[in-house]
Amino acid sequence: MELTASLRSLAELRGERPLSLAEALGVMRDVAAALAALHARGQAHGAVCLENIALDAAGAARLCRDTLSPRPASPEQERGEAPDARSDVYALGAAFAELLGEMPPEPVRRLLATMTADDPADRPQTADEVLLGLEACELMAGIRAVRPGHAVDPERAGRRMLPLLVIGLGLIVLALALIVLLGRTLPQRGEPPESHKPLIEKRAPPAKP
Repeated sequence: MELTASLRSLAELRGERPLSLAEALGVMRDVAAALAALHARGQAHGAVCLENIALDAAGAARLCRDTLSPRPASPEQERGEAPDARSDVYALGAAFAELLGEMPPEPVRRLLATMTADDPADRPQTADEVLLGLEACELMAGIRAVRPGHAVDPERAGRRMLPLLVIGLGLIVLALALIVLLGRTLPQRGEPPESHKPLIEKRAPPAKP
């Protein structure tokens, strides 16, 4: 897709105003979904950058192909290697690290740092893994991603977070149950548990005089 009059690049929008973290995550989600679809066809973009991410009038992000990409998108491309899905993951992380600067809370910062690891093997291997990482960031940071120019709908955000909270509480209860279970001292072999002793004592024959 090429930039047209109805689309503007993310770099242009950043020049007009700073994006909130929720807006940036919303754009990142759209781009990661587009990359996932591209990678599913066995293709790599190879030039993900702020200039090649276009926003339509509704704030939805799309990937463009720009032959005037300002720089190689990943370390392996700088070495002359062909880009793959992991190269696009690196470029996406680098673009949004540039966009956000010092803004990200810890979960987002760690996701971007992992995406921009020098060794491709240390990065998320697919854009689908990046989408899962974004879900985790929203949950841990309490942020609801939105498209630029759109406000967060608290009711919708609450409905979306409720299943995750229920799952989280369930895991906490399960972990506590395991801690209690594993913390018990097992009786020695051949020794009946305390709760069984009264029953065994009742059934024991009377001692001979």
